[in-house]
Amino acid sequence: MSSSSLQFVVFFLLLVSLVANSLTTLPQNEVDVLNEIATTMGAKGWEFTTSVCQQTVGPFSATDPIRNITCICHTITCHVISIVFKRYNLTGVLSSKMVQLPYLQYIDFSKNYLNGSIPLEWASMDLKKIALFGNRLSGSISHLGNITSLTYLDLDINQFSGAVPAEFGKLINLEILRLSSNNFSGNLPMELAELRNLTDFRINNNNLNGSIPDFIQNWSQLGRLEMQGSGLEGPIPSSISVLEKMVTLKIVGINGRVQAFPMLGNMSILRRLVLSNCNISGTIPAYVWELDDLRILDLSFNKLTGKLDHVTAPDNILFLFLTSNFFTGSIPGSLLRTGSNVDLSYNTFNWPHPEDVACTKVLVFSVFY
Repeated sequence: MSSSSLQFVVFFLLLVSLVANSLTTLPQNEVDVLNEIATTMGAKGWEFTTSVCQQTVGPFSATDPIRNITCICHTITCHVISIVFKRYNLTGVLSSKMVQLPYLQYIDFSKNYLNGSIPLEWASMDLKKIALFGNRLSGSISHLGNITSLTYLDLDINQFSGAVPAEFGKLINLEILRLSSNNFSGNLPMELAELRNLTDFRINNNNLNGSIPDFIQNWSQLGRLEMQGSGLEGPIPSSISVLEKMVTLKIVGINGRVQAFPMLGNMSILRRLVLSNCNISGTIPAYVWELDDLRILDLSFNKLTGKLDHVTAPDNILFLFLTSNFFTGSIPGSLLRTGSNVDLSYNTFNWPHPEDVACTKVLVFSVFY
């Protein structure tokens, strides 16, 4: 085939594709449902048409609103599979009419001012993603446990209260579960042990009771665990050691008895390790300084002891916080690397000689003796 013939074929196929896309339309009943959903959520001046599948609004920057309807099309008929109304300051409520979109799989209404509860009707849908981060939602969420197709559930920064539903244990396909900054109380239910596909679990800033559950060892795929100000008590269970895929581990502000440094030796790909105010005593294990990928290490406000004279920080460390412990000896110059943020304040290090390497490093760091 000649070059000109090949160019003609490519142009023809592109033209056919463009024409086909222009002919695809959304059924009027789904258009009507979209308009009703938008109105219920408080949108003003929005008017969806049968060509809505080809329309996207924003973002032009990372903080811009996003309005996007994604469809799946067969021949000339399309169906809505995803709705994103994000950062639009919507002040209405969630619509039960969502159930009238039978192909819908993905919902993202994050960063609005939506209030009220999550409609019970949603429990009959085959959703894969629900993102409601940063709203004012409250009420029961136990019915979400019936949406066993879910892989992503983000309820961060809302006003949900009461116990974390035991029904969530039925969400065996769930990979991401974010429940931070609500008013959850009580223990984490044993049923969550069944969430063996979890890769990301966050429960920061709640009012939970009881100890950090031993069943987290079941979450063998977990790469991110955050329990900052959750209300849970220590100690950090030794079974955490089996979570070899952990990249981000943040446990902050747990009460309970004094404990030794948790066994994290199998977490060789850690990038962010934050164990602040966890009643940890003893010395920092040598393997911590051998974590090549570590960027953030925060062990502040514990009861850690020992000397750091011969310690060498990982090459890629950006933040190193050992504030308010009981370290002694000299300040190792190897910890004070240009480009790093280091806080060694409120320990009992020796006062360095002006010629010591720790005094000649050119960077900003904080040390109180």
